[in-house]
Amino acid sequence: MLQRRQLIFAATTTCLAMPAVARVPAGLWFDPTQLPSYSGRLDRWIVAPSGSIDRGLFREGTQFVFPTSEAEALVAAIEPGAPICVWGIRARNAAVVLMLAWAKTETEPASFVERPAWFVASQPGLERFQLAGRVMASLLTPQGEGMGVILAEGGAIRLSVEMHRRLGDALKVGETFAAEGLGTRRGDLAALDAERVGKEAGSLQPLPQP
Repeated sequence: MLQRRQLIFAATTTCLAMPAVARVPAGLWFDPTQLPSYSGRLDRWIVAPSGSIDRGLFREGTQFVFPTSEAEALVAAIEPGAPICVWGIRARNAAVVLMLAWAKTETEPASFVERPAWFVASQPGLERFQLAGRVMASLLTPQGEGMGVILAEGGAIRLSVEMHRRLGDALKVGETFAAEGLGTRRGDLAALDAERVGKEAGSLQPLPQP
């Protein structure tokens, strides 16, 4: 009996003596790689109206959201078509993940997010232009609520959550949709905050009033 207690005590002491994961950012009280991981191939990066990249889209359809401070490292490491693995918190009822760590593959050392996206406020764009195309998917908040659309042609149109709900069927996948507002064009990527919307660029109307 005494020998068994000594073994239990030795095992407990060993566990308590294990060092913390050194790669976890200071102040983060858990290891993000203990969370579920989501792997796939990158379909595209998506910009915010400010011009900063703040999310990616897997070819399989899941979106992952991250702070713009992570964009430079992500874009340098992962090209469209390449594999990527992210760890994070998935919305309960939608295919979107709030990213807390990432790597090229699940077996490689992970890079941890210093300041998750829920702390970051979006910034407006400065250039007025129009975007139009076919709806590929809803743009989603980290909580899984619709907040605009991703166009198959590459752009993103942002709306408030309430306006997304009000526009309803006009934002279904496969529908054509157009908008005008302030945003940013960044090479092949573009995004804007919608002020006028319609089925086509020639039939835009101001957003419905509450």
